[in-house]
Amino acid sequence: MRVREIQVKSALTFSESKRRYTLSPYVGCTNACVYCYARDYARRYKGMEWESEIIVKKNIDEVLRSDIIRKKPGYVFMSTMCDPYQFLEERYKLTRKCLEVFLEFPLLEIELMVLTKSTLVLRDLDLFREMKRATVGLTVTTDDDEIRKIFEPSASSIEERIGVLRTFKENGVRTCAFISPILPMNPERLSRMLKPYVDCVFIDDMHYRWRVRERYERYGLSWALKDEYFERTRKKLLELLQK
Repeated sequence: MRVREIQVKSALTFSESKRRYTLSPYVGCTNACVYCYARDYARRYKGMEWESEIIVKKNIDEVLRSDIIRKKPGYVFMSTMCDPYQFLEERYKLTRKCLEVFLEFPLLEIELMVLTKSTLVLRDLDLFREMKRATVGLTVTTDDDEIRKIFEPSASSIEERIGVLRTFKENGVRTCAFISPILPMNPERLSRMLKPYVDCVFIDDMHYRWRVRERYERYGLSWALKDEYFERTRKKLLELLQK
């Protein structure tokens, strides 16, 4: 794997379509999810080997501090260009440093959403417990860890992710599950696993289906790439999670 350290001039990027700021301490992601389409939005980094070439924004915490003072963001999503808790975070601690910066501005009441698939987020439980408007989101795309291994080979197991949600929920931190994309699953079982430990849920089907079609076909899962499957599963998840 190639790691490239850079200095950046900006930390927060405003998304016109989402009406929010995004923060990405790294570019590229070692989770190696086969359906990942973040690279399609990273025009500045076109041609990167997304899973094996990671860009580390060494000064992101320093720049974030000045961006917060200048831009006064109301909502920040971390992150769109990486998993902020991929394994390089153990070494660089950039995500933790950014959380510490947010804690310097309690009066701004910035709403922060942090999205990950990694158990490493538990390391920062102490900081999240200090934040009044932070949400920890875990992407949980299926109830079946064998399916997870096919589509998210280097990410934490489904059981581990549920455990992360449980821990944050028990410690009074707002939690969210991102069922995005909907992978082959038993929606009844996934709903039972998630419901006690989440305050909110986002659900989405599979974008850029051409990218994953071969993988679905190889494992005999083509039925789960059809519109009917996504519509039926979304409806069932919503029905069960809203009860």
